[in-house]
Amino acid sequence: MKLAVLFSGQGAQFAGMGLDFIEKIPVLKNKLDSYCQMLELDLFNLLSNQELINDTRYTQPLMVVVEMLIHDYLVSIGLKPKGYTGFSLGEYTALYASKIFSDEDILKIINKRAELMQKASSKYPGSMAAILQLDDSIIEDLCKRISSNEKFLVPANYNAPGQLVISGDKTLIELATIEAKNLGAKRAMILNVSGAFHSPYMKEAGELLEIFAKAFKVNEPVVPVYKNTDASVLKQQDVFQEIKNQVQMPVYFKQSIEQMVNDGFDTFLEIGPGNVLFNLVKKINPNLNVYNVSRYEDLDKIKEILI
Repeated sequence: MKLAVLFSGQGAQFAGMGLDFIEKIPVLKNKLDSYCQMLELDLFNLLSNQELINDTRYTQPLMVVVEMLIHDYLVSIGLKPKGYTGFSLGEYTALYASKIFSDEDILKIINKRAELMQKASSKYPGSMAAILQLDDSIIEDLCKRISSNEKFLVPANYNAPGQLVISGDKTLIELATIEAKNLGAKRAMILNVSGAFHSPYMKEAGELLEIFAKAFKVNEPVVPVYKNTDASVLKQQDVFQEIKNQVQMPVYFKQSIEQMVNDGFDTFLEIGPGNVLFNLVKKINPNLNVYNVSRYEDLDKIKEILI
């Protein structure tokens, strides 16, 4: 068995996520208390707040905190991953899990990322849409064809075969969903997001985030992290470039899983709210062993992969 851990991305959050772990495991509650002080946020109340948990300003630190806590607990009871990747926001949890950044530093970086992306979304209102059951190349051509020098539309998330998310100008997103259906897409649906994430509209946010992140120490990863931006293994010297590029470039999740399989990984564990990545990995390769831990009760399902 060669085990990789995957960290969920924004959109999977739900009110109350992680609280069952925190209530049952005292050490996690103590850690959460310290993270409240670091971030100057009442994380306990935010995790229970149905409205604020979906505000990207809070979603990002909340998701990463919950994933960090669950990951650290699983490692303490025997989990030994040989590789990490994360979906968009989840890549930051992977940077922490592989010890590239300390917990305090990654939370400061995430806090700044949330702030900068929110500002970019206000400055450049955009949207995203999921296109199902249409070849990636057809969608890529569609994006190029209807983009202009002033308005952008780009592939944003390569999720799984027959599932690609596009990002960009709101009017172009609406046009693309209509055209995609005309081209044979089974479904084309606009997503409930606050901005054109993973598109050139986030370029300024990426550049400012890189400048901010350079104030923090970068360590050699103790476990390989597969990058969102090109599915290769992240090198220590490329961490800041990845931070800059990731918010404005596509997430190559499908390609990352395929590369990890080529590198010998056969077992994948999603850590974080929901089971989005669990389902995507099943679609990418039905022969893989896939698990997920979203709630405390899920621990019973993963005993066989704890060493």
